[in-house]
Amino acid sequence: MHHPTYFPNMGYPVSLPYSYHPNFQYVQYSHLLPVYAGKTFRYDYEDGNVFIIHFFDSTHRHDVGIAGPHKGFNGYYTFNYVEIAPCVYFMYWLEEVYTVSQIADFNRMLVYTHYTYDAKGVRKSLFHSGTITELDSFPS
Repeated sequence: MHHPTYFPNMGYPVSLPYSYHPNFQYVQYSHLLPVYAGKTFRYDYEDGNVFIIHFFDSTHRHDVGIAGPHKGFNGYYTFNYVEIAPCVYFMYWLEEVYTVSQIADFNRMLVYTHYTYDAKGVRKSLFHSGTITELDSFPS
């Protein structure tokens, strides 16, 4: 999709929301890294599940289940995200069994997660919420 402000030399004046340099072939956007990138968190869900989540960067994570029904879970995932409000992220990814959608609110340190999965040919879903605690490092 092309937006007129992307092409300032179209014959009419356009005020640009960024510094324009005529030698750039494409508009360059510089996004700040999400607040979670490079950090480790503990997610304590109300249903007893506890996960340690290490975010390598903005789209790669390592999840380890340390308590509850998912204790022993260990997965590495590439995910997508959208910042829906300052420091509030909608994240989504595919796991071996689950399709996961998650809202992580790093202002209030709350997490809301929705899973869908197949059980004997019937699509099921599961929702749980919990708290987020930042950790100093990924426990070994």
